[in-house]
Amino acid sequence: MTCASAATPVALESLVLLLAGTGLPFSAAAQQPADSIRAEALEDFHGPDETGKDGPLAKAGLDLLMLYHEHQAFQQRGGDTFSPSIPGARVSDGHVPIDAIAANEAGPLRADLNELGLKDAAVAGRIVSGRLPIDQIPAMATLESLRGVALSRMKTHEDASGPTPMAPQPEAIGEPSEKTAPPEDVPRTGGRLPFLLGILGVLLLTEL
Repeated sequence: MTCASAATPVALESLVLLLAGTGLPFSAAAQQPADSIRAEALEDFHGPDETGKDGPLAKAGLDLLMLYHEHQAFQQRGGDTFSPSIPGARVSDGHVPIDAIAANEAGPLRADLNELGLKDAAVAGRIVSGRLPIDQIPAMATLESLRGVALSRMKTHEDASGPTPMAPQPEAIGEPSEKTAPPEDVPRTGGRLPFLLGILGVLLLTEL
């Protein structure tokens, strides 16, 4: 189990980059946003040529950009409840859970995200998780300390009706285990290890 625990940050990084770099919504069955909102998000992601991932806010990923523009439209028209079209987006009090990968060390990225109002911050390896104000998504995308980010959709059965689960706990910041952990100690990652390792396995197989 020690090897699996050590591989968890790598698996998380691979998953975040996979979700952030596809340029596609998470589910084809998602509610379709207005054409104008989608066009704005695509331009932020792809740039004016509508190709590649070289738009001014590309590092935020298409899902978060769609969420941002939908939230802007919601604020302009007014309303009681914001219901994003992005499946699995767990929005509360104008914040959305994210998993961000640092370009280098996690410390500078965490500090930058804290400046933008990140709540419930936690770190594992180079990944910084927390709840970011939706209005700060464009500012986050321009951070030099950021490599990539994805909307955090993970849930566990234990806290399905509770607060947003963050991947790692602050006390587990990137410290390798000194002894083999029993199975019940593994869920430091919020119960995501089996899923993440499955994703990592797929990624490794596709590289062979």
